[in-house]
Amino acid sequence: MANLPTPGSDSGTWGNTLNTYLLIGHDASGNNVGGLIVEATKSGSYTLTTANNSQRIVATSAITITVPTTGTLGNGFECEIVNDSGGSVIIDGPGATNVTMADGEVACFLEVNGKQRVVKGSSTIIS
Repeated sequence: MANLPTPGSDSGTWGNTLNTYLLIGHDASGNNVGGLIVEATKSGSYTLTTANNSQRIVATSAITITVPTTGTLGNGFECEIVNDSGGSVIIDGPGATNVTMADGEVACFLEVNGKQRVVKGSSTIIS
C-alpha cells in the first residue's frame, strides 16, 4: 500500500516512496486521475459534452452554457459550474426553462432518471 514518506525511517527511499504515493491520484505527467475534479475554464459560449462529467467548469466571462437534449449526456452525468465572470452566466436547457447565475454563484447540473436538474446558490469567498 502506498504511503507518504515517514521522516527518519524512509532514508534512501524517500523519493520513490513519495512518487508511489502521488501516482494514486496523478498520472506520470502530474495530471489528476480517478475521482478527482478536473477544472475547465470557459470564456466563450459552450455546450456541455459527456467529457464534462465530473468536471468543474469556471466561467470567466458572461457566457451561455448550453445543455443538450435529455439522454445525450447520460444518466448519472454531473458537473459543477462556477460563475467567476463578474456578470451573468446562463444555463440554456433544451426545454423552456433557462437558469441565470449571478456572479459568484455555483451550480450543479445533474441528469438523473431522464430528467435534467440545476441546483444553484451563492458562494462565499473565504480567502
